Amino acid sequence: MSALPAYDRPQRVAGRRTEPTRVSLQRPVAAPAPAGRAPFVALILFVIGAGLIALLVLNTAIAADSFTERSLSQQIEQLRLQEQELQQEIGAAQAPAALARAAVEQGMVPAGPPGFLIVHPDGTTQVVGEAKPATRPPPPARRN
Repeated sequence: MSALPAYDRPQRVAGRRTEPTRVSLQRPVAAPAPAGRAPFVALILFVIGAGLIALLVLNTAIAADSFTERSLSQQIEQLRLQEQELQQEIGAAQAPAALARAAVEQGMVPAGPPGFLIVHPDGTTQVVGEAKPATRPPPPARRN
């Protein structure tokens, strides 16, 4: 087969010979529809508008979360400082001098030398050391 156009056989019309006619295999091109552009443009504008509105809502939500985060960070920092102050108070209250002062305020007195009781396997006991009761020290003398 060749790529050349196909020709009909020459036709005879009333004893005359006519030129061969060219046969076209292509369909005629239809004119484009004029109403196809407006809905597409409207759709594109709608998509762009919806995207811009979504970005605005998203940015507003992010800004609100940022303010909340800043407020919570400040609260956390204040609570950490308060925790440190309480830890220092606990450390000061657990110091030996503070415990001795609190014991005296409650009426406690220092203990005397201890005595120990040893229980043997056969049930007998043995006292080691001499236990003496605690005595209240005399109040400090007033200075005038």
